[in-house]
Amino acid sequence: MRVKMMISMVLVACALVPGSARLGLAEEKAIKIATLAPRDSDLVKGLIRIDKGLQTETKGEWRIKIYAGGVAGDEQDALRKMRVGQMDGAVVTSVGLSQVLTELAILTTPGLIESYEALEKVQKEMNPEWDKKLDAEGYKMLGWGDIGMLRYFTKAPLATPYDLKKQRPWVWPESHTMKAALHAIGATGIPLGVPEVYGALQTGMIDAVITSSLGCVALRWHDKLTNVTQRTSGPLVGGMVVGRKKWDALPPNVQTMIEAQVAKDYAGANEEIHRDDKKAYDNLLKRGYKATPYSAQGEKDVKEIAKKAREMLIGRVYKKEVLERVMKITGAT
Repeated sequence: MRVKMMISMVLVACALVPGSARLGLAEEKAIKIATLAPRDSDLVKGLIRIDKGLQTETKGEWRIKIYAGGVAGDEQDALRKMRVGQMDGAVVTSVGLSQVLTELAILTTPGLIESYEALEKVQKEMNPEWDKKLDAEGYKMLGWGDIGMLRYFTKAPLATPYDLKKQRPWVWPESHTMKAALHAIGATGIPLGVPEVYGALQTGMIDAVITSSLGCVALRWHDKLTNVTQRTSGPLVGGMVVGRKKWDALPPNVQTMIEAQVAKDYAGANEEIHRDDKKAYDNLLKRGYKATPYSAQGEKDVKEIAKKAREMLIGRVYKKEVLERVMKITGAT
């Protein structure tokens, strides 16, 4: 999706229209959307296009007001603000979505969905069910997308994931899968919200993160690191959600216009994101980043760690039958 997550992708900030806040009717008819993505990111540019299209279609009666760069807090904060009416919607990763529907953590479970093709197969079968479950929890899913391939970005190279035990890896407190993976490795993660990561990299509190190349560059985390794994850990998935109460309160014609604008902006956007993520990775190598392959033992370790992490999440995060169903779709072992 051009509304590029991210990152993981990611929730909020900077109103689209500078200056004083609009008053009266125009302000009441603004739909407030949060995202962790920076103001100058492609994700926010995509939201701006959707806003402009909506304003054009409604002759300025309705607009989307964007809060970017995490000014509304982390993804969990944005979702909480949606529940109390302080925010109407958000663009969040599967980490945020898993706070609403825990089984969505399956999308980033280690060793399960390791390619764009595998993700497409899983979402083709599972998205209709997940959309209904999210709806039952009070969230209207407007569009799914991904934000590139997950990799480890570090100060010291990794020959095996177990090398993270010698480093200070970041762990997103809300990420079931990050915590499970680090536990399986035996590494001690430093829990931080996404808005806190850059400062922690500056001070040396952490020296390893997992994200996509696109997300790493957009959030400027790449400035403080020097190594990246050649091996990817599957796509970083996200989606744009609006609170069901807010959605139901919108006039039907406005709902139709928003869905049309989102569909228009998302059309073919995944392919563009995949190209941009690869370009971001290549540019990091040109800037001096060292891409390290796992050793033969490291590749064996990846499978061992993935199996441990998957089993650790059964019953707590997703049902065994959900895991088995997704494994059947992707052919994971």
